[in-house]
Amino acid sequence: MIMNKKCPKCYEGVLRGWHELSEDEREVVKRLPASADYEAAERESLHQWCTRCWFESRGGESLT
Repeated sequence: MIMNKKCPKCYEGVLRGWHELSEDEREVVKRLPASADYEAAERESLHQWCTRCWFESRGGESLT
């Protein structure tokens, strides 16, 4: 799922999917607080992150 788009929080970064993140960026994401509603596998397959401000988004729904 590639949906690169501008970050709605910082407006400068780009939202990237799990497979687009580097190994170091994935380690940061693993340490970010996550909603209890999402398991790791679902989070990796559906969510996107801005590597500038670490905003997390799930499609049209934002997770701040």
